[in-house]
This record gives sequence, structure tokens and C-alpha cells, in this order.
Amino acid sequence: MAEFHDPTVVQQPIPFADLTPLEHRVLTRIFDSEETGSGLLLHAALGPRENIAVPIEEVRAALAVSVSVPGRLALFLSQRLPDASVTDGVVAFDLSGLSWTVVLQDVVRRSPSLPYVTAVTAFTCTAMRPDGFGGMAVLITADVIRGVSTNDILETWLADGTVGREHRLPHLVEDELRAEVRAVIEADETLTRLAPEMVSDADIHAACRAVAANRDFGQEHGAAGFRAALAAIRVAERRLVGS
Repeated sequence: MAEFHDPTVVQQPIPFADLTPLEHRVLTRIFDSEETGSGLLLHAALGPRENIAVPIEEVRAALAVSVSVPGRLALFLSQRLPDASVTDGVVAFDLSGLSWTVVLQDVVRRSPSLPYVTAVTAFTCTAMRPDGFGGMAVLITADVIRGVSTNDILETWLADGTVGREHRLPHLVEDELRAEVRAVIEADETLTRLAPEMVSDADIHAACRAVAANRDFGQEHGAAGFRAALAAIRVAERRLVGS
């Protein structure tokens, strides 16, 4: 069975002084962590965890000193603590209703030295599935949480007409353009000194892309092909003169 993972790295160390005791305890369970002189480094090899377990007495003590500090985590956990499952002195929380990005945004809002936090995520899969790979970049500021995935980028490219504008003509014309080049050269012996065979596939491809980028898509396919044939001949002439 395919397993999906989303390894994530928070790129900035989070200053210890900017974290409440509750945020420290929870973030170090959502993520793996390392402590450095600059602060807390957060990362998760398989992805941030949504279900965490914390000793109940640690939660109560951390809540007591954190509840007066502005932040959404303390309110979220204090509302759920009475109904939370406690086993052997350890309480389990489902954090799916409060993203780690929200917790970090509260830290940024209070921090005098941390204007933003960025994080990068890779989407991976144990099977080579077309929907199993990609990535995401996240920007967290005091005002916004913004994320862009590789799928978002591809959808933007597809929506803005890039595919039609840059590739429609090459797909329609390149296979036919070799014959068009020959016909144009044979029809007008004053057009060029080149033999049709001297116009390469690379010349044809470059000409198609140039015509596609500049043409009016209302023009007829045949007219576009004729223009592309002429352009391919000129590309070949410039190439051969410069060689």
C-alpha cells in the first residue's frame, strides 16, 4: 500500500524567548526539533504530526503560565482538555483543528525580532504515483499565511494560456513544415540559396515557436505554416552564415 509523506523544514530558528511554555511543548511534538544558540529548529522527516501526547501535568503547568499571553493554542487546548483522553498520566490531543502555521503566526505576531517564518515541504510517496510527488512553500507573517504548491503553479500556467500560446502551433505544424519549406524554396528560386535539406529540425522548431509567440490565433493554419516556413529558412540562413 502506498504511503504518502510530507517532510517539512521550518527555515528560521524560532527564538526561545518568543515561545510560551505551551507552544514550546506542543511544537516539539508536532515536529522533531533541535536547540541551537539561535533558537528552536523545527523539522519533520515524515511530516508535521496532528496527534500528539503530552504528560497531563506538563500541559496544566504550561497552560497556567501561557494562558495570559496572546495566542490561539492556549485557548484551543484549554477548551479540549476537559474531554481529552488521559492514559497513565499522558493526555492525547488531535490538533487537526489548529494548524501549526497558526501557532507560528502567533509567535511572529509577538516577536520583536522575527518578521516572518518560511517553511518548505516535499510531497513524497513510497510508490511512484503521479499524484504522490510535489512540494509546497509557506510564508507566515503577522498578517497572512500563504502557501503555494507545485500543483498551484502548474494550474496557473495552464489557466493563463501558456500551453496554447507557446505550443499549439509547433504541435500542429512541425511535422508538416518540412514539406512546406521545400515547396516554398522550389516555388521561388530567388528566395534563398539554401537547399531544403539545409534547413534543420532545430531551425524549424525555433521558427515555429517564434511564429506562435507573435501570431494572431485567428489567422488560418495555412498562413501560419507559410510564415513559419519562411521563418525557418531565415533561421537556417543566419545559422549557416554565422558558422
